Amino acid sequence: MNSSANTPECFVRVIMQRSEPVVYRVLTFPCRIGRLPDNDIVISDNSVSSLHAVLALTGSGDIQLEDQWSTNGIYFETQRVSQLAIDRLVKIIMGRVRLDISLDASDFAGDGESVRVLDGSWPAPGAVSPAETVDVPEALPVPALGLPSAAGRRHSEQTSSVKVLASAETPYPSSSPAATISRTAASGRQGIICPHCWHRFAVDEFLFIARHQSLIGDAVLGADSAKRFLPSRFTPEGNALDAEGMSCPDMACPRCHLRIPQAASEMPPLFLSIVGATASGKSYFLTSMTWDLRNTLLHNFAMSFTDTDAVNNQILNDFEETIFLHPDADELVALRKTELQGELYNQVLMDNMLINLPRPFLFTVTPAEHHPQYEVVRESMSRTLVLYDNAGEHFEPGMDSVDNPTTQHLLHSDTIFFLFDPTKDVRFRKRLSGGLDPQLAAKARVQRQEIILTEMINRIKKYSGMRSSRKTAKTMIVLVSKFDVWKQLLDFDLPEEPWVWEPKYNTCALDVPLIKNVSFALRHLLDRVCPEVVSTAEAFAGEVLYLPNSALGHSPEVNPDTGMVGIRPRDVAPFWVSVPMLYFFYERGFIPGMPGGRGAQAEVEASCTLSGDVYFVMLPGLTKPLQIPLSYAGYPLRCPGTDMWFTIPLSAAGGGVRRG
Repeated sequence: MNSSANTPECFVRVIMQRSEPVVYRVLTFPCRIGRLPDNDIVISDNSVSSLHAVLALTGSGDIQLEDQWSTNGIYFETQRVSQLAIDRLVKIIMGRVRLDISLDASDFAGDGESVRVLDGSWPAPGAVSPAETVDVPEALPVPALGLPSAAGRRHSEQTSSVKVLASAETPYPSSSPAATISRTAASGRQGIICPHCWHRFAVDEFLFIARHQSLIGDAVLGADSAKRFLPSRFTPEGNALDAEGMSCPDMACPRCHLRIPQAASEMPPLFLSIVGATASGKSYFLTSMTWDLRNTLLHNFAMSFTDTDAVNNQILNDFEETIFLHPDADELVALRKTELQGELYNQVLMDNMLINLPRPFLFTVTPAEHHPQYEVVRESMSRTLVLYDNAGEHFEPGMDSVDNPTTQHLLHSDTIFFLFDPTKDVRFRKRLSGGLDPQLAAKARVQRQEIILTEMINRIKKYSGMRSSRKTAKTMIVLVSKFDVWKQLLDFDLPEEPWVWEPKYNTCALDVPLIKNVSFALRHLLDRVCPEVVSTAEAFAGEVLYLPNSALGHSPEVNPDTGMVGIRPRDVAPFWVSVPMLYFFYERGFIPGMPGGRGAQAEVEASCTLSGDVYFVMLPGLTKPLQIPLSYAGYPLRCPGTDMWFTIPLSAAGGGVRRG
């Protein structure tokens, strides 16, 4: 049983070669364990995957270790396991690292290890500095490690026997720099994941691209491509020399031979997939989101968002010019449909098969030089953001094949954006009848979009070996598009910008309580109109966020010459298109959350019962309780259709919450 009768907790001892063991006391779940600095417990060993495992709570409140599709797996008593109940002291192997996990602090008593305490203030990345490493006396209990969550509501608890050197008043804890990859200086400890074929390899396996015009012909890319080679000679600047002695700065993946930009090899990647039905507006959303992020991040959050590589991003840049920089603001314009093959895909010869791989869009996210803590966070917050936009047909059942693995980026994505188009749902269309939007015309295509969502989930589980009953620890964001068409159905007034200036941080702060409330209201709407979308998403992901957005902010028009719909650039006014990505960055500690929300609301007394992963909340005047997922606990929520506000306490044992 747990060491605390009320609050689930466990203790994790990390044992690495040539390093002192470190003990963590974990009080908040899920707890992410992996190599990258945005994990809660960071293990800097290249045998450990970027996100290797998660400590999570089951529906009954027990603690379970879950493998997260790691390369080297989790081994318990010589057997590879995907899930492991933590009901006693267990000793596991992750790559070359040993972890001892126990519910009882006395299992580690007298060992004299140290504890790394994470400051609860923003952004609290997973890595900690040596200044935050403190000695623990042999007399336990170990000081509590309140691992920081996306909500920023988890705080460290310290006993009087522990001295924490990091100041709680400092908004940016002094974290160890993220290990980066450089072909000249770095050790390659973190490894590389190819953004094209998702092959993981060491830095010394990089191929280089020959530049001499006689060195043409590649076994993977074809006769017209420059030869790829493993170098043996280098220039003083670190560039490889090809067989003709020419300096070659460009590098390529050793498996698919496609070029990987230098910046993408030096900054740890964040993968993001956008999924949706055919003609649901994925390309419009992606275009508006990236355009808005170029300005929003810099002006409001002191973060730079730039192209990593103009070649890979050329199509998306063309889209931005069509919508936002068109010379004739009154001309009807439209983005071309994403095709199943063509310029958005690379065709390579691998395993004696011609394979189509999606071209990623690559962006560099770094703190700007005017960032108030630039010197502290420039290494740990610098990332390569890798985005994928597939044709909707690729997500339809039967479209996944060995020679067309165009959606396998889903296995590596740090989060998934599922784009739900209300104009394609018959039930939404009935509520919106009488509108002038051509997307609501009687002959406009409708589609059961939960089938696309189910197919996506099945592919992830099939290729990862994930059990059908298991939930992923990753956040799924359901984006309900074309908000300008259906906004009258949402019982919530949305501000233009869900962030405010926060003097404490010298940047803006994201209003996460507001975003959670909007998500709660939108979830209620979807649950009434198309409940299968909600149930399918929440059966797969432990946290699902529902956000409205409008990529264009205005209904399109029918072009009388072509019969196709288009938009006039002067009418374009995107709404909340950058909010999903801002929340994604907030989860990783790149931008701060607003302390306390926009203002306190008078709350009513709520009776809460926790059953599995759902709270049943009874409010005054209701005849039926609200069913609310765990991820909304701790936030003031407004009951849909009423003016009643309430909060589900974070602790399942306190504040009037009882377990069913």
